[in-house]
Amino acid sequence: MNPTEREQLEVEVDKSHQVKRLKDKFLDKFFADKERQIFDSIKALPLGDEKNLNAMHMMLKSMQSLQSEVNTVMNSGTMASMSLSEGIDKPKH
Repeated sequence: MNPTEREQLEVEVDKSHQVKRLKDKFLDKFFADKERQIFDSIKALPLGDEKNLNAMHMMLKSMQSLQSEVNTVMNSGTMASMSLSEGIDKPKH
């Protein structure tokens, strides 16, 4: 592994740690609260209110997309950390 690759992997690991701290401190509760609010809003909609139902659906999809992105960053960091470990463990030729 060359120094540039190592540096890129270290950046991924650092980014992952930052996102995990943010997720643990704030995002988990935020996502749970917002999901509950969206479902409560959906349950309160009158039958046939397609416009507002679609708006709630889009909010839910947007939130799920953000959650997916957070998980992707954390998984990338995990993979980068594994690559760094493998690079350290491999004997140099």
